[in-house]
Amino acid sequence: MRRVRWSLLLVALGASGSAHAYQFMIRDGYTQCGTCHTDPSGGTFLNPYGRAQSQLLLSSSYGSGEPDGNLGRLFGFVDQPDWLRVGGWVRQGYLWNLVDGRVVDKRWLQMRADLGADVKIGIFRAAAELGYSSSGATPLTQLAQITRSAQGPNLVGREFWAGVELFGGDGLLRAGRINLPFGLRNIEHTSFVRTATLTDINEDQQYGLAFAISKPNWRAEVMALVGNFSVHPDAYRERGAVGYFELAVAPTTTVGISALAARADASLVTKLPTLRQAYGGFLRTSPWHPLVIQLETNLLLSKELGGGPQDFGHAEWLQTDVEVVRGLHLVSAAEVMKTGTTDFQTGLWGGIWWFVFPHLDVRADAIQRWGNGPANLTFLVQLNGYL
Repeated sequence: MRRVRWSLLLVALGASGSAHAYQFMIRDGYTQCGTCHTDPSGGTFLNPYGRAQSQLLLSSSYGSGEPDGNLGRLFGFVDQPDWLRVGGWVRQGYLWNLVDGRVVDKRWLQMRADLGADVKIGIFRAAAELGYSSSGATPLTQLAQITRSAQGPNLVGREFWAGVELFGGDGLLRAGRINLPFGLRNIEHTSFVRTATLTDINEDQQYGLAFAISKPNWRAEVMALVGNFSVHPDAYRERGAVGYFELAVAPTTTVGISALAARADASLVTKLPTLRQAYGGFLRTSPWHPLVIQLETNLLLSKELGGGPQDFGHAEWLQTDVEVVRGLHLVSAAEVMKTGTTDFQTGLWGGIWWFVFPHLDVRADAIQRWGNGPANLTFLVQLNGYL
């Protein structure tokens, strides 16, 4: 039962992610994540334009709806120097877990408490963030921990990198601990497509060298992996490469492909030398302004080196987001997964997401999953704030 309870907690934490790369912004023609974010592949730090969109497009409108004079400022009134972007993220939640209709767990969750900064001086770029992980969240942040207390609390660090801009700012070459460039950067980080490919934005970042480039109608990023240094010993760290290419085929539609190949001397699952691969495609589209559809499908390959069998699997994600009125969203998703180590699994997600004020949102989700054990249902309510 302990294993089941922790697996359900992982599901609950997936209802909202660590960063804020809101893919549904494609409804307003934002196919390039770098328009609002300092990371060209999206998430984490916002530039002034991105802060402004939190008021102009993302949050609910009250009164006259006219933007105020503090648009895009930190805390709504602090001017930042051109070379500095400060970020902060706090998320708190409460969950209920049910197995076969019986409540097995209910608790408050400290889900995130991070501070960070992104620096740009000429062509030089650097970013870092540090966070607090409570004792209850310690088992769920092990892959991002800096301190290593078994009982917690711990200091976590999801991103640390430095680099240079190239091609007049269209390109970014950087090294450090970086989010893996693969598939949709959806914030439901325990969705099957993220857990099966080990590319979530909560703790799956790895160290390496990455190059990203963004053009008006396409973007791409590739990364050479040298391992996750929060994982010990070194045998468990992966070496390899990962990347994606995404093309805007219409003002509100993009299609993309992803690939990942990584080798470890010891898999975290089997403890044996393993080559892990994932190849897939993804789609973001808004055929009608209130509606955004996201789709990702991946082929999963895993082989024990030295004569083991070749395991085949797959993971799929289909999500819809309907903005009923500005700032109020109805979200739903269906997912399936099969790997060499798990039974066929299915899941359904549904929830309400309200962007109450700029940089403050509330979300309530229900997540039902079947397969690989007893059916389970998770309810989660969250309060999320970010700078």
